[in-house]
Amino acid sequence: MIYSISKNTCAKEKLMKKEILQNLANEVKTCRRYALNAVKKAEEGKISSAISMLDIAQTAKTCASKAHEELWKVSGGKLNDTEFELFADAETLDKDIQKAYQAIQQARS
Repeated sequence: MIYSISKNTCAKEKLMKKEILQNLANEVKTCRRYALNAVKKAEEGKISSAISMLDIAQTAKTCASKAHEELWKVSGGKLNDTEFELFADAETLDKDIQKAYQAIQQARS
């Protein structure tokens, strides 16, 4: 019986890890997409739209950061190469946000 419980716990942890990885991938993709759109809108002079896009990108970054932390806790730092690549990718979202912010600042001046 104990083996069965232990086995079920492992299955739940794998499912949870898989869900966290999917969530992290979605949030990273969303952040990048909206940050890029914010840059485009700023270059078009549509500052209000650019700010809205940047706001969505920042929200996605916040969600990605939470998923990043959850993934580390669940995995115990044991990630395969693909998982680690996504994990590390999430750590670079600030650059995308910063580019969008700078584009908006430049469009305002």
